[in-house]
Amino acid sequence: MAILWKQLLVFAPQIIDVSRELLKRVRSNQRGVALVQPADPTDLPQRIAALEENERRQAELVEQMARQQAELSEAVVVLHRRQRWLIGAVVVLGVALLWKIFSG
Repeated sequence: MAILWKQLLVFAPQIIDVSRELLKRVRSNQRGVALVQPADPTDLPQRIAALEENERRQAELVEQMARQQAELSEAVVVLHRRQRWLIGAVVVLGVALLWKIFSG
């Protein structure tokens, strides 16, 4: 299955958005905000929900990355196959041209 570069570029905005969000989180954590806050029993359901949401988002991201990787792999296989055909065609045309030049 051939993949158009246009299709690959569709995912670029999502990757950029996620990257910016992660960078923003890292920068905000460097300003003195602790990554792990002391446990508060009243806060536990919210923290569990946040962890579950984070896990869901990570799973979606991994799924998208796996799908993109599979599509890229298929595209590489197709391109390799086309390259071999092209090299074969160039060799055949080159031999035919040399034959024509030297035979007559």
